[in-house]
Amino acid sequence: MFMVAAMSAPGALRAQEQLAVSDEVRSSLREHQQAAVEWLVEQVVPNETVPDPNPARRNLIVSYRIPPEDPVYPYLYGRSFVYDGAVAAIAFTMSGRYREAQRVLLGLARQVRGDGSVWFGLNTQNAWPSEADSEGAVVRSGASAWVGYAATFYLRARLSADPEFEVTGNAARRIQMLAVLVADRLLELQIDDPGDRRHGLVTGGFGTYSFSVDDSDEIVAAYDRSPVGWASTEHNIDAYYLFRDLAELTGDDRYTRAADLVRAGLLSLWSEDDGQFYQGVKVDGRVDTVLPLDTASWGSLFLGSVGERARSDRALASAQRRFRLGDSDHYRPYADDAVFESPAVSRVVFGDADTRWNDVEIAWIEGSQGVASALVQAGLYREAVDTMLAALDYQVDGGFRYASVEIPELFSTFPSVASTGWFVIATELLLDESDRGLFWGAR
Repeated sequence: MFMVAAMSAPGALRAQEQLAVSDEVRSSLREHQQAAVEWLVEQVVPNETVPDPNPARRNLIVSYRIPPEDPVYPYLYGRSFVYDGAVAAIAFTMSGRYREAQRVLLGLARQVRGDGSVWFGLNTQNAWPSEADSEGAVVRSGASAWVGYAATFYLRARLSADPEFEVTGNAARRIQMLAVLVADRLLELQIDDPGDRRHGLVTGGFGTYSFSVDDSDEIVAAYDRSPVGWASTEHNIDAYYLFRDLAELTGDDRYTRAADLVRAGLLSLWSEDDGQFYQGVKVDGRVDTVLPLDTASWGSLFLGSVGERARSDRALASAQRRFRLGDSDHYRPYADDAVFESPAVSRVVFGDADTRWNDVEIAWIEGSQGVASALVQAGLYREAVDTMLAALDYQVDGGFRYASVEIPELFSTFPSVASTGWFVIATELLLDESDRGLFWGAR
């Protein structure tokens, strides 16, 4: 493990003295970050995997790099999940690769539907999903919020780096319109009823999948196109930053009010006993008491940015205590809950009808980099560096695997845009203070 050199500081941070990253560590992280950025560039279509994309899908980013001989290759090789595109656009922007960020964002802008929603995942090799053929497609408010936030982040970063940058230029106007259309759709999904337990929160979108087992012990997916009335904590953290930063960019008070409502709704989901946020609120008003990693790690980032420092520290401590994989610097996505709701599916996958996440030795690379980002915000640089360096075990030709082991329907081991983009983001947050202020930072 690389050493991190100490430096004097005006005062002690909460858990350890402030640290500076040594030149050796800085150089190593930059080298791996550069390889990650180049890997992301190669994922943008047209590329070797999809040399002739559907014209409307040009410049989207293919989410995974899948070996052609893998059984899932025909189904996923050209799939672009819009959350991944947003993460990649932010990673490109942070790295000063504005041309690549703009290409991806303009590609995403072409995917906005008439009501301002964005399909969760799209094929790049053909036109699915489209308004003419969308069977099996879903929309998720969190992914849409990331798309809008990536557009907002790009414009704010350009303005910060160059005061002469013109948002009135054609490409910039289209990128800002992308953010506005997505945000306005989320405003329509925000619950503005004080009598509703979901008050202030944005609901989930539409379309869900459930899994069962057939007579041959094959896992079967059932699709339901109904609107999603539950409100997810993770989705609303995403929506909060879109509303807050778009309000700053545009001066539109509607987004300021929306951000304030989301903030209050999220704070109502804090679990004092568990030291982190619950997963969300169900449509009937019952709190979803599942405890995911992201509501601890991203929850810590959110709490720190809204001035809730003590809770932010508790959420980060919960992430480290509850989700850490043994003595490693890797993290699980969940801890105490069942991996599958269906005991039959759990039995087929694991040979046990009640397998819990704590029973599974899985390192979630994307999620671990979220923890690293929260550690940076807390000033815990040594621990952030250890978490980031641990991820290098899963870097392949520049890209980072999504997870250490495969869990059917949930996690794959393919190199992924999400993990790779988050490594770039965590590196920038650690090494560049200006990016800390722009990305999910305090105002």
